[in-house]
Amino acid sequence: MILWVSPRTSSLAARLAFAMCGTPGEVREISLRAGEARTPGFIAINPKGQVPVLEMEGGFALTETPAILVALGEMFPESNLLGTSREERWRVMEWLSWVAWTIPGTFMPGFDPGRFGPAPAEEGIRRAALARADLALIYAASRVEGRDWAVGGAPTAADCSLALLTVLGGFLGIAPPEALTAHRRRFFALPALQDALSAEGFAT
Repeated sequence: MILWVSPRTSSLAARLAFAMCGTPGEVREISLRAGEARTPGFIAINPKGQVPVLEMEGGFALTETPAILVALGEMFPESNLLGTSREERWRVMEWLSWVAWTIPGTFMPGFDPGRFGPAPAEEGIRRAALARADLALIYAASRVEGRDWAVGGAPTAADCSLALLTVLGGFLGIAPPEALTAHRRRFFALPALQDALSAEGFAT
């Protein structure tokens, strides 16, 4: 089993989930900035030219973060990625869906506004994106206020996605609400994540 990632990108959530499963295979890094996701060798693995990708035996390759996190949770139930009950699983999938929808439309225009409009409009696009991202972080904080974890009494895949959202907000220069900052500190302190976080360049 191989998990393909690019450090300091949205593939972080999959890398953290992989670590929560005990790193059951190899993690291979490529550089999106260097265009390595568009090379013929990688396109043969994922024609979308994106990460993360979970490559398994027999040439089966799974893409898209929510699908990968669910697959890992099913293959490694002891990881608790999907919680301990039907209701917790549903709530985890609600978080994964919301974060997957929020990142492209809310956060990405803040990083690369030129992809979303002509040059004269870029500053306005970026400002609007920052405002939407701030609201998304406020909403997420309201859901974890007074809780240790996003779902249930132990870390799940929802916490991987929520931590990614907090990290992306920081990359945009947005100070997350204290509830999210505390959640990230708590999550990033988990022993199982230390090697993955170090490889991503986060202080542990």
